[in-house]
Amino acid sequence: MLEEHLDEACFLWTQWENGQRSPVYTLRELAGGNESRLRAHLKALKAGGRRATERLLVPTLDEDDPERLRAASFVLLSEGEGENVEAVLQAFTEATEAQRPAIARALSLSERQGLSKHLQPMLAATDPDVLAATVELLAFRRTLPVEGLSRLYRHELPRVRLAALNAAPTTSTPEDATAIREALAAPLPALRAAGLALGLIRNRRDAFEACLPWSDARNEAGHLARLAIAVGGERSELDGLLRLLERPELRRDVLWALGFSGKAVAAEACLPWLREPELAGIAAEAFSAITGLRLTGKYLAARKEARDHEDEEPIPGPDAELGQPEPAALERWWAEARNRLDRETRYLGGKAFSSEVLLEALWNAPMRRRPVLALEFAIRTQGQHLVEVSDFSHVQARQLEEARSALGGRFWTGSFRARMRH
Repeated sequence: MLEEHLDEACFLWTQWENGQRSPVYTLRELAGGNESRLRAHLKALKAGGRRATERLLVPTLDEDDPERLRAASFVLLSEGEGENVEAVLQAFTEATEAQRPAIARALSLSERQGLSKHLQPMLAATDPDVLAATVELLAFRRTLPVEGLSRLYRHELPRVRLAALNAAPTTSTPEDATAIREALAAPLPALRAAGLALGLIRNRRDAFEACLPWSDARNEAGHLARLAIAVGGERSELDGLLRLLERPELRRDVLWALGFSGKAVAAEACLPWLREPELAGIAAEAFSAITGLRLTGKYLAARKEARDHEDEEPIPGPDAELGQPEPAALERWWAEARNRLDRETRYLGGKAFSSEVLLEALWNAPMRRRPVLALEFAIRTQGQHLVEVSDFSHVQARQLEEARSALGGRFWTGSFRARMRH
């Protein structure tokens, strides 16, 4: 029976992780479905007591299956004696490259009290992979010591510097400004992207100004630059983003970014791509994210029972779950609705942008859109409110409620350039 609980926990955990990238599910839907079922099976394993620990869970730490490692580690951390924690920590430090992410995920999500005190000594690890993973999971748990970052910003390996930059929003050091400047000038795109995110959160104009020359790059820095222009750019900067639709190799990524811009001109720019099969789904998703039109019923093309040609394949990639829109129906709707949207107002789901509307979207937007919304929320609150969109739903609910209570209506909704300093 306990083996069955472990198998189900493995399956549901993977389904839950996949659901966090879904263009369909919302936080509430995922929480009430796979997350709830996952936690029930983890609870059942925990109830198995010492016998389950000794005969099933501890032996699993020697296996190579990441799914079993993740579930077993989480349960071992949740209950029992101190040796269970030590066993998981030892497995974490001795893990292979393929094993460590699974154990790190369990450590990040673990609700065991005092766990971070066991993790913090690992910041002295000489193995750079252990060190970087420790930085990441302590940042996730909001327990990364400030003094650790100052040293890690200067680490010789990019992997460790990247972990430090990504972790920096959870704390603050006097070295942040120098680290941002150096990251923005780094040759590695991932480091530049991390420096850009941190710079935007730290309210640095030099970070936002880096977005313009990077906006046509096909790498992590270019991807984030396009998103930053979409959510915080002025009209002239948004016009530059719209012109990038002329670049076939950037078109999908630009449509993705435009969906966060909230502007009527961006919604209109999505319409020509509704008839391109490989772009129709994301163009309609972006249009819906701006206007609030729900893509159901007559706005979706009827699914064919059989394909017209044997060699016709479904739309591949991250947009596979999206239904194909009915272009004519969306165009007719827009012809009537366009005059109701002010050309200067920014919209999110058809509502004028505000802190309340953004918080509501973090509850109700499709899961794959939430990381961008959470980053914008962090930027607009200058890092005061960080929502960890890959945590359990009850943790996110607490973070969102704390943010709602603390903001009290104070929220910057204008362009980034108008506010950022330095």
